[in-house]
Amino acid sequence: MDFEDIIADMIEEEEEEVEGEEEVKLAEIYRLASKLVKLLEELKSYELREAASLMLIKEIVGDDRILVGLATKMLQDMSFGFDEDERYVS
Repeated sequence: MDFEDIIADMIEEEEEEVEGEEEVKLAEIYRLASKLVKLLEELKSYELREAASLMLIKEIVGDDRILVGLATKMLQDMSFGFDEDERYVS
């Protein structure tokens, strides 16, 4: 086995570890998001739910213009009721 093969094997192993780490992170994000949604639903005040939801969106989106665009489009679709139509693709 030459040096290039060893490096290629090391890179391949590192990519597999990163993919595994990403899946663990994604599972944790999903778990925490589910918990946050459940906590939001338990708030009795509509104003508090609205404010908390907007704070979460702002925190997640941050300065990422792509996420801002996606969040804006999603909220528009929801407000116009397009998300209820199975045939609609945004």
